Amino acid sequence: MKILIIGDSFAADWSIKYNQYKGWPNLLAEKYDVTNLAQAGVSEYKIYKQLQSVKWLGEYNLTIVSHTSPYRVPCRTHPIHSSDALHYNADLMLNDITYHSKNIKNFFNKSLRAAKLFFKYHYDIDFYTTTHSLYRKAIEDRLKIIKFISINLFSDTIYPSTLDFYDIYKAYPGTINHLSKEGNEIVFNQLIKKIIASEE
Repeated sequence: MKILIIGDSFAADWSIKYNQYKGWPNLLAEKYDVTNLAQAGVSEYKIYKQLQSVKWLGEYNLTIVSHTSPYRVPCRTHPIHSSDALHYNADLMLNDITYHSKNIKNFFNKSLRAAKLFFKYHYDIDFYTTTHSLYRKAIEDRLKIIKFISINLFSDTIYPSTLDFYDIYKAYPGTINHLSKEGNEIVFNQLIKKIIASEE
């Protein structure tokens, strides 16, 4: 079986930076032929672009989509993470910008200061939640031609069809795919059940 993974940090390959244990996408890649395009810290827009980069979806039997927070703001270059191996393509998030703005070493980072002021004076939460929904719909409309599983790390009451791993995240937090070794194994096993069910 060939599986395509798109999405955010919950689905990204963390082995490019951390290797204490295997994340669930890497466990999945040991069992199936996996192409993983997910990237840490990206907005739903960039997840949509990941899907657009696939020339022929028909070569995959299944796609796993890890949807992200509606509060991420797309950007060309992140003021902090652009040189990070894992988060190099990350988008802006208010709590991340606020956290790094408090660090004295970032005092002269003009890009970070501009991002903070954007959130203070111009950020329109309704616009970003609406566009998130539109990109999500565009992703799932395109995936209708093949089987797909939508997943979320955080509780998703808006889209009840999504496989929600929030309880596992709360019970088994960790440093790879936001989960401990045991948490990653639980997610892996739950996805295996879903994959097997999709084959029937």
